Order: sequence, then C-alpha cells, then structure tokens
Amino acid sequence: MVSSLWELWVFGFGTRSWREGWVACVAQGERSAMVLVQTKPDGQPAVRWALNADWRVPARSLYALRRSHGLHRYRRVALLQRRQYSCVTLDAPADLPPEDWASACRWQLKDSVDFAVDRAAIDILPVPAGASYRSQPQVIAVAAPEDACRPLIDAGLDAGLPWQALDIGETALRNLSVLDHPAGRSQALLHCDHDHAALVVTFEGELLFSRLFDLAPAASALDQPEQREAAWNQLGVELQRSLDGVERAFGQTTVARLLVTPMAGRDDLITFLATLLYVPVQALELHRLVDLASVADMAAEPGQLNRHLYAIGAALRPH
Repeated sequence: MVSSLWELWVFGFGTRSWREGWVACVAQGERSAMVLVQTKPDGQPAVRWALNADWRVPARSLYALRRSHGLHRYRRVALLQRRQYSCVTLDAPADLPPEDWASACRWQLKDSVDFAVDRAAIDILPVPAGASYRSQPQVIAVAAPEDACRPLIDAGLDAGLPWQALDIGETALRNLSVLDHPAGRSQALLHCDHDHAALVVTFEGELLFSRLFDLAPAASALDQPEQREAAWNQLGVELQRSLDGVERAFGQTTVARLLVTPMAGRDDLITFLATLLYVPVQALELHRLVDLASVADMAAEPGQLNRHLYAIGAALRPH
C-alpha cells in the first residue's frame, strides 16, 4: 500500500521492533475512532478491533488504551481534522529532485493558505503523470500549521505513545479506493461523514483529485425522506461539477465509476445519484476487501462502520 504523510520518526522519535499492523486514531469532537488493522498471510487486511474512545483528555485516553489494548506494541498514526490543513495542487518544482520538492513548495504556498508556512508541516503527493497531457508534472502540497499538529503530537508524547505518522482524510480514502481499482482508468470514491462529504479520485494507486463538501444534510438527513431529496440534489450537482473538472484537467484518463462508502441509506443514495451522473455508481463492498470478522457487530451497523472508515483507511499503511 502506498505511503501517506509526515513520517514522524524522521524527527527523532526512533524505531523499535513492532508487532505487525497499524493503530489509527481519528478525533471526532469529544470522541475518537480507533482501529487496529493487520495483514493476513494471504495479503488481505483485517480489522482486529475498533472502538470509540473518550477524547476530552487525549493523553489520558491514550494511556488507558495503552494498558487495555497494548497500543505501545504497534505503530500508530493519527489523522488531522479536515479544517486543520490545506491541500493545494501546484506545478512540481523544475530542475529539483523529488526529495527537495517540499522545501521548494513551502514558499509557493504562502499566498494560498491563511497561516505562516515557515513553521508549517509540509508534505508532497506527486500527481500521477500519465493522467494529464501536461508536460509539467504536478504535485498536491499538503500543509498543516504547527498549532494543528502540536496538540496531537503532545498528547501522544504525554501518554508515552508517540505517533509514528500523521495523516489526512484524503489519503485515508485513497487507501480504501485502491483496494478495488480498475486497471488503466481512474476511480472516484465518495464518503459522507456526519458534517461533510469527501470525494477523492485515484489513478495508478495515487491521489489525483480531492474535494470536501460542507453538506451535513447529505449525511444527517438520510433517514428523513422529506429533507433528503434537497440534500441529495445539492450533492449530485457538486459531484457532477467535480467529475466534469477531473475529465477536463486529466484528459488522459476517464473515471470508470463512483464508489460510495458504507453509510445509512446508501442504496437509496446510489439509486438517486445514478440518475444524475454519467458514470456508474456502485457500493464500495468493504466486507469483500477487508476482513471484518473480528468487528462483526460494528461492521453490521452502517453508522458505526461509517464512523470508522477514515481510521480503517489510515491504518492501511506499508509495513
């Protein structure tokens, strides 16, 4: 599986002999979704446990989970929340090796973000070159201000559980998308959370495009028929605009389909979107791609599975 952002051991947290797998943590207000994902001998990822932890005092919760779930035995990744970072598509710096792109892009970002870039965490995701007719390679620069990263880092340190990596939702969704990807074409993945919808488009195992929608009703009104049609119409319009933009920007590839992650009312949403969009709309069959037997109760409840999707995707990391 492709890597993600901010490998923190390069800043001095060190390495050790870990048990196989990753623990991922996604803060959600006063709660956090946490999972352990390991790889089975046949190569299939498996969720070994999933929980919703109290996150009002993160260090205290992490320390308790260290004792109850052995967090110190596994590598750990935490996700930044969606308003704590920015993703900006830029031309790759010319005449520089890829290892120098982050430093070069830092100063290109200063007019595109509303925080100081000199102390921000910066990482670079190369855009697959084969998707566009452009001769100049592009990158997605991800930037997070220090005051967004620092509380997460400090919580881990205070609990004696430093994170090995920080990540973002877009790359977590990318990891889910590439589990079942059509060869030679791009693929879109839609995830509706409690307060937003996220769209990612992937190609050749990498992130091609991403967009976040402030469409809380699209997720929260699914069980309210009198409200959901307006929410779904809004979502459909935004998806059509985004997919049209992808087709224009990346003319070397076509979007094979739109997959929708597990959620309450997903079948009805798929039926609705299929009448509006020009690409096939299908369900992401997570049960077929990831072994969920150890968390069967959680997996059987669409709302619970939905709340753990970002964590599952974040834990699909290289070994």
